[in-house]
Amino acid sequence: MNYLDRVVISFAIKPIEADLSIQDGAFGLLMSAFAVGTLATNALSGYLLDRFGVKVVWGIALFFWSVFMVLQGFVEVFWIFLVLRVLMGMGEGANFPAMNRALVDWIRPTELGRVTSVALLGVPLALLLGGLTLAPVIIGVGWRASFIFLGCLGALLGVVFLCVYREPPEQTRRATSTSDGPSKVALREVCLNPTLLATAWSFFAFGWVLFFGLTWLPGYLEQTFGMKLKTVGYFSTLPWGVSLLLMPIAGWLSDFIMRRTGSTRAARVHLIWICQLVAVVFFIPVLFASTASWAVAFVSIAIGFSMAPNSPYYSICADLFPTRTGVATGFIVTFFSLSGIVCPAITGWLAQGEGGFAMAFMALCVVVGSAAVGLLVFAGGDVDSGHTAANQTS
Repeated sequence: MNYLDRVVISFAIKPIEADLSIQDGAFGLLMSAFAVGTLATNALSGYLLDRFGVKVVWGIALFFWSVFMVLQGFVEVFWIFLVLRVLMGMGEGANFPAMNRALVDWIRPTELGRVTSVALLGVPLALLLGGLTLAPVIIGVGWRASFIFLGCLGALLGVVFLCVYREPPEQTRRATSTSDGPSKVALREVCLNPTLLATAWSFFAFGWVLFFGLTWLPGYLEQTFGMKLKTVGYFSTLPWGVSLLLMPIAGWLSDFIMRRTGSTRAARVHLIWICQLVAVVFFIPVLFASTASWAVAFVSIAIGFSMAPNSPYYSICADLFPTRTGVATGFIVTFFSLSGIVCPAITGWLAQGEGGFAMAFMALCVVVGSAAVGLLVFAGGDVDSGHTAANQTS
């Protein structure tokens, strides 16, 4: 639901630009405004989740973003739309720290990678279903009605969540809170941890790819190859289909290596940077693709490998800081949200220039390549065996 709310705007680029009399550059700002909101609340939500629990914080956030989703369906002025995107982003900023906090509360560390990968399938699943359903809906009833419907659906989900979700037993919470030792890790130690910093930059690059696919992939296919919206909706689902296949495999493989080695570097870090380099290898041919079929094939494989190690990012936070999982997740997700500000704006700016989307793909390759090198060089993260054993008892 979180990502259906995010993706609907990417299928409504042309109708929104026509209604609000804006061009690609301004639309890029509109996309970035959402990430400004998430950036503002990622770290704060992580702290609140560790302090007050998932049910309260996630429940409030879900209703908050749903209200502003509905209001966007009535907007007539670009600047008001911009403000509403920021406010909606503030609500959605709690989503991934809450997800990781909930999984750490309920799932054994030895199973965390693959269970997280299953939870994260909601991202490519929403993008796949969005391509199949949202484009026809926008054509049929308009983008405004689509926004209102999704907002109401989110509010309904909020009611279900509050009725169904349970906080973990108190003994589980106490066990988790003591697994690092006698006291919680200081915030400064979390934020300056070299492995977490390298992971944060890598997650920024992960976000760059995701936000490109989320915000500009339909526009790239529409503008570069002259596709109609229905055809764009079909072709844009392929990268997320590949992601749905690869993400559980990567989650299972990460946990398997973790059980064998007890090393975060071996089980999480290596998996991430290798997948990112493979993604770069497949993004490069897109620069020279002359047909939509080849472009979609290369982009699909590249995005699939970029998305594959999604769960290890969250597992790193839990491996290193079980008592501060919310804070650590909020920290790396802040970098993810920052990419959501920078990527849509820079991509829109580059797409308007003489180089068009070729320049945008070059920028993407540079960012992802640097992240892979950064992880390989700076991320250590071996988990002490005693630390791991303590975690497993929780």
